Amino acid sequence: MLKDAFPDSSTTLMVGSPGIGMLEVTASIAKEWMEAGDQVVFVSVDLLPKDLIEVMDAFGVSEELRNDRLCIIDYHSSLLGSMDCNDPCPGTDVKRCSDLEGIMFNISSLASSSEGRLRIVMHSLSTLFLYNQANVVLKFFQISSSRIRNEGGTAIFTVNEGVHDEKTVNHLMAISDGVMELKFDEDLQRRMRIRNMRGCVTSSKWTPFDIRRME
Repeated sequence: MLKDAFPDSSTTLMVGSPGIGMLEVTASIAKEWMEAGDQVVFVSVDLLPKDLIEVMDAFGVSEELRNDRLCIIDYHSSLLGSMDCNDPCPGTDVKRCSDLEGIMFNISSLASSSEGRLRIVMHSLSTLFLYNQANVVLKFFQISSSRIRNEGGTAIFTVNEGVHDEKTVNHLMAISDGVMELKFDEDLQRRMRIRNMRGCVTSSKWTPFDIRRME
């Protein structure tokens, strides 16, 4: 069970090449968290809420479970130049924001009001770097990671491999409690591993994985 790889009070950086399937992997993890009774906050930076819900549906997240256990923080709409996008998501809690402070405010507010454990997914940091200065995104990541740990939450932040300078990625890794890597091998088969996780013993072995949608 992938969800068990991420301990409480931790932030994990998921690093993968474009097209490897980080969105689908995080959707699968979010499903496991929701099915275990946890509240999930998905910060949607790269796609609209309705598109995220389609992905969730494809991986077997029922409408009842989604409406009960999922909150979407919609940052992507602001990148399209409108906070009034025609994006109906009946029953699902969607909170819109247009800046990094809005993301942090909504996460803190949800953490304060949540009765159970809060699980957070942000997809992806790479897009934030496109629209904000690097030092601003790094500060955002550091502050939000600290708040999530202090409030007992668990978070996964995705970042694309090969599109940022090595110093920036190393800085993100240093702030994170753990690093999960996804890659294609020489035969274009998908592989993943937990590179490190603070306080845990991890294996450097690459494990095969596949992306299978519900029929």
